[in-house]
Order: sequence, then structure tokens, then C-alpha cells
Amino acid sequence: MSDIAVVVLDTVRADAFDRHFGWLPGSRFTRAWSTSHWTGAAHASLFTGRYPSEVGVTVHDWTLSTSVPTLAERLQTAGYDTNAFSANINVSPAYNYDRGFNSFEGTWRLSLPEPEIFNWFRHMEENDAPASIAYADGVYQILSGEYDIKRSLQLGATHARHAYDIGAVDSGAEAFRDYISRDGPNVNSTDERPTFLFVNLMEAHQPYRVPSSHRSVKPYAMGPAFEATFRTRFADPADAVAAGIDPTTVNTPELTLDSDHAATAYDDSVSYLADVYRDVFEKLREDFDYVITVADHGELFGAYDVWEHGYGVYPELLQIPMVITGPGFPNTSRDDLASLLDVHQTILSIATGSEGGDMSESRGRDLRTHGSSAPVRTEYHGIATMRRETLRKCGYDPAAIDTVDTDYRGVVTDTAYGYESDEGFCVIGDETDTDTDTDELKLALQSLDDQIPDNRSESNAIEVTAATRSQLEDLGYT
Repeated sequence: MSDIAVVVLDTVRADAFDRHFGWLPGSRFTRAWSTSHWTGAAHASLFTGRYPSEVGVTVHDWTLSTSVPTLAERLQTAGYDTNAFSANINVSPAYNYDRGFNSFEGTWRLSLPEPEIFNWFRHMEENDAPASIAYADGVYQILSGEYDIKRSLQLGATHARHAYDIGAVDSGAEAFRDYISRDGPNVNSTDERPTFLFVNLMEAHQPYRVPSSHRSVKPYAMGPAFEATFRTRFADPADAVAAGIDPTTVNTPELTLDSDHAATAYDDSVSYLADVYRDVFEKLREDFDYVITVADHGELFGAYDVWEHGYGVYPELLQIPMVITGPGFPNTSRDDLASLLDVHQTILSIATGSEGGDMSESRGRDLRTHGSSAPVRTEYHGIATMRRETLRKCGYDPAAIDTVDTDYRGVVTDTAYGYESDEGFCVIGDETDTDTDTDELKLALQSLDDQIPDNRSESNAIEVTAATRSQLEDLGYT
């Protein structure tokens, strides 16, 4: 049985990957697609081989609570030692993504406070004093209370360093390099079981902060990026009034997002990630037969009047890089259609030495075979609850918010991508200038809709703790 590692480079666009990861050996899939525009939903597809709506993971329900066995659960049953390292709170035990893993480690973002550790996240969120006074008060409470002083102070220092960009800021790549280098059962297992390793690295996610050695511009945090996306829908005063927006009741500051600065800071982040990953990859190749390097979604810097990755199924958000290194995947480019669903199936097929058999109920195909996948659907299910609450508190009318809190879908075929948007149904591809192409894509999308059950929860409410909220806000979920 083969040792398998899959590394998700969170938020890395396909074009940025091409600029900085040209050194990566293996089969490079130039037409690879995600199923959704954001981390949780994309990982739900990677972990289950199903569409996000099919397993009930959307912006309204982030928890992987489906009864469908996860990839790690299937591999664990097959005799694998399953391990994970994540730098993303969205892919963590907090949302049940540890299902089937013998060990699940990560960066400080996954270390939510325990009773004996002072809750810096809640303290800073609820304290109205200036930051310096708030931090000093936190230290006083630690020293005068019944806390683990060392670990509480360490968490406070880490919180401050990331919140205020102090020193060399790393979002997890260095921590993962340490993780795979140290001795222990998590990666370099000494027993006879094969090993499966899942990794999520966050360097390319906003806020774009990397060590000074890789900075060509100052770090850039988009801030209220989704609100900027929302506002463009009502830039015309008549449209705003028609949507129920009264400018005199909306309490928001001016938004001055800089697309050039954001794109350059982002590119610095991808460059840094590529340099660290070069070392990481060499170590992975020593320990694993197969290394699958892929992203979960892309990023936008004002194209389509959209910022970050919180809105729509635009091609730059859904087309992703994918390289598979290992037996049967020579150093070459492949233009057959591939998706995250195929990664799920390919791992299961490699693990069982077959086409997956009864073990797989994936909608994907084994990428060891050539020939394009069946058409793939892409999904957008509205805005995160905390984003809706933020817009409402700013004074925006709920009816106006509803205009972005809706569903959009897309379909990728062998020749084109058709997707729903604010501008209507859009098509890109080799031959997309006829009504016939559009009609065929709409029919393909409808066929997928008919085949895929919608198992989304009826509840739109999720419970977000102060600790989790603080980390999500740092990642732009405002």
C-alpha cells in the first residue's frame, strides 16, 4: 500500500501558481477546477467526493456533519495511519474536519483556548480600552488568576504579533516544515501501516503578510472586502434607493481598496510559500509515494467589482492549480478536465490498488487514467451569516442584502465554462460566441442539478465563539 500526502495551498490562484511553482515535478493539470469559492465547501468536496450542497456544507453551515464517510475515515478503515496539519480554522476540529484522523495538528489558529489558558480572543474583542492597555490588563489577569502562565503569555504574544504585524509573520508553512522534520509517529511512522497526510497552508490567504525577505510592498489586509463587493451593486443612487438603501442611515466609512497593492502583496505571499514549500516537498518525497499539490480556490482583486473570494463562481475563483507527483504521473502537462472530486477518487483508488470498488462513492474519477472528467458543477450559496449581520448593523436594508445572499452555479465541460452572475449567464472557452454553446452549457448545468441532491440545512444560524470569530475576522470574514 502506498503512502499518500495531499497538500492544499489555500487561496493560490492558478496563474500565481504557474509563476512561482514551475519547479514542482509531476503531472500538471492545466484544467483543474474546484467545486466552490471558499475553503469549507471546497474541502468538503475533497473529503467526501461529493458536492458541498450534497453534504450540507455551505456558508450557512460550516460543519462537516454529513453521514457520508470522509476520506480519512475510509483510509483509516483500510488500515492507514491518518494524520493532518492545518493552518486554517475553517478546516479544523472546530468544524469536525478531524473525522477519521489519528492525529490532527496545526498552527496557533487551531489552538482555541482551554480553561487553563487565558482567552485573549474574547478579552481583546470585549475590551474597549486602547490595545496597549488591553494587553496590559490581560497580563495582569493572567498573573493574578489561576492560569497556565507560560502558555497564556505565549498565546498573548502570538495574538499581538499577528494582529499588529510584529516581526517575521508566518501563517503556518514554517510550522509545517518543523512538523515534518521532527521525529515521531505523526509523519515518520515506524509501524507497518501506510500513512496518509492531509495539509492546509494559508500563506496566500489575506491578510497578505510574509517575512520582510519576501516583501516588495507593505503587507496588505483588504479589510471590509465583502462590503466593497456589496456596495458596487448599488453604486448608482437610483439602484440604491430601489433596493431600499437610504445613504443617510448607512453607517460605514469610505472604502479605498487598492487592487495593485493587494495583488502585489498577494504575489509576495505566494512567492514566499513556494520557497518554503520547495524544502517541504523534498521532505515529503522522501516519506511519501504520492504527493498531491492542489489549491481549494482562487482570489479576486477588484475584477468583476469583486474582492477576495466571498462572492460568486467567477473563473478566477474556481480554476485551481493541481500537480500530482508519484508513480504513473510523469513530468508533463495534462489538459483533460479535472476537479477536487477527482482527487478524492484518485486517493481512494491508489490506497486500495483498484478503481475504488465498494470503498468509493465519489463523483470523481481516478486521475491515473486519461480522458476528461464528466461536467463539474460549481456552487455559491450566499454570504456567511456573520457577514450578513455586519451589513445589517451598518444599516443596510435586509432586502438589499438578499441580492447577494442567493445561489449562483456554474458548469465546467470539456470545452467551456458557463456560470451564473450578476450580469446573467456568462461563458468562457474555446468556442463561446454562439447561442448554441450557451444553451448546451445551461442544459449541462440543469442535468447536474437534477442529479445532485440538495442536503443543505434549513437553519442559517451557526454558533461562532469569540476565539473563532477573532480569527475569522483576521482572515477577512467581516
